[in-house]
Formats: sequence, structure tokens, C-alpha cells
Amino acid sequence: MHPAGGLPEGQTYHAAGPSDGGWTIVAVHDSKESWARFRDTILMRRLQQGIDGGFASPPQERTFEVYKVTT
Repeated sequence: MHPAGGLPEGQTYHAAGPSDGGWTIVAVHDSKESWARFRDTILMRRLQQGIDGGFASPPQERTFEVYKVTT
């Protein structure tokens, strides 16, 4: 779902891995607008096309405001 060689515009961090009952994906965007743009124009369209291995259910979206980032 990501462009070759990097993250989509506005995304600053991405981590994913298997978890109980599926996968957990954490994507940090620089704004709600960049997340909405990625979700609506790339992610959902790609999911509608189908993913190898499929999904047991539609993805569950959870959002929150980032209070602090430490690197």
C-alpha cells in the first residue's frame, strides 16, 4: 500500500505485526487531513480490490492525538 521506497505523503511512522486474531498496524501522520487522504484515496481502494490472504473482518480504526514523541 505504500509507495515504492518510502511512506505516503504525510505519514511519518509505520509499524505492523501479527497480534491476537490478526494484525496491528500503527501509522502516524502529520495531520488528520493526511491520514484521511491516505485512508480514502489509497487504503480503502486497495482493500476493496482484495488482499492476498484476505481479512477475517473489516479493519478497525482507532485514532488519538499524539501528546509527545521521543526519539
